[in-house]
Amino acid sequence: MSKYRKIDVRIWNDAKFRDLSHNAKLVFFFLLTHPNMTALGAMRSTLSGLAEELDFELEAFREAFREAFAKGMVKHDSKACLIALPNFIKYNQPESPNVVKAWANSLDLLPECDLKNDVISLSANALKGYSKAFREALPEAFLKTYPKSMPNQEQEQEQEQELNTNNTRASFEKIETQGEYIAKPVRELFNMTLDWKPNQQTFAAITMRNGLSAEYSDDRLAGFVSYWQAEPIELTQGQWENKFATYLKRPVLAPKEPKPKSSPRNQQPQHDEYIPPPLYVPKPKVENPATREQIKVIMDEMRRKIAGGE
Repeated sequence: MSKYRKIDVRIWNDAKFRDLSHNAKLVFFFLLTHPNMTALGAMRSTLSGLAEELDFELEAFREAFREAFAKGMVKHDSKACLIALPNFIKYNQPESPNVVKAWANSLDLLPECDLKNDVISLSANALKGYSKAFREALPEAFLKTYPKSMPNQEQEQEQEQELNTNNTRASFEKIETQGEYIAKPVRELFNMTLDWKPNQQTFAAITMRNGLSAEYSDDRLAGFVSYWQAEPIELTQGQWENKFATYLKRPVLAPKEPKPKSSPRNQQPQHDEYIPPPLYVPKPKVENPATREQIKVIMDEMRRKIAGGE
């Protein structure tokens, strides 16, 4: 059994709970957090035993218990000694399919009676909004006792299809065509046509949600229609209006201005135009007169030494 219980803070806003006396509130919290309370929100116990645990006089405990019982917050079978909290699973939901599988262990601790069947029904119905994995984890005892509490996938699909059919028959919108109004099912699929227009009322609501203006130009409508008319796609009137709203979000691109013609001086040459390479004019060599004199002196000195036999 879980060591923790979840208590919604909004319980203090509940009129039924606020009307309870202090003793009745204490008794309710005592039942909610009792160590023997199973994951199904039910346990086997007697009022006298609970009163002794809470150190209450039996009559005072009975009076407090009757207050919660009268408001439907607690159920009790005195013969089977079974106590149940109808909204227990609503606020202490199973965190995984394995927790649901373990409900079979909690069920074995409860005595056979009509209240036990009510607990099974409440537990199974609590999983209606859960995924398929949670529903499939239900122990067999829950499915046998209340086979209609959890519809299978085929039944859910049939109910959904029936609901969609009824909505299609009942929901109509008016589309203006050439000054006349004709009724057209909202869910009818159709290809884009040249005379398509968004419905003023529904489109105004769509653009408001998207932070757009419901006003649009004929050019933008024509551009949208011409684009999607070429696409083999079927959508409902509402879906087309949502697409059109998305289309209007895109900014209108301004036409590109032609680039100014460059002057012949800055104009780049064409690829086939031959450009001769620049002429190479070598720089004339400039001799240093001082260097020439130094060489002459050195040569004369060498000749003198050779002639003198040095």
